Amino acid sequence: MTTTPVSNEVFRQMAGDHIDLANRHAEQSFIGDAGGALLQAATRYSAFTCAAQSMDKTQFLAARKLNVDQLTAQFRELLLSHYDDFGDNYETYLK
Repeated sequence: MTTTPVSNEVFRQMAGDHIDLANRHAEQSFIGDAGGALLQAATRYSAFTCAAQSMDKTQFLAARKLNVDQLTAQFRELLLSHYDDFGDNYETYLK
């Protein structure tokens, strides 16, 4: 596992790849199920990243509230930003 940050372009491509996979799943199931599965995967992976960045189990467990609060705040900020974007571009995005 590398610790080198990726460029903004690579980061956007990674996010786009996840969205593309969710869209393919949504073609074969209820869109809410595809979104729920993506959320399940994101939260599972977030817990993994917190554990992987901890020195040990004790540090991981001690940082639970801080990590959950930070991730929750980040999710909220991103969701509000994307919600506003969809509000501004509703007709274009949902063609």
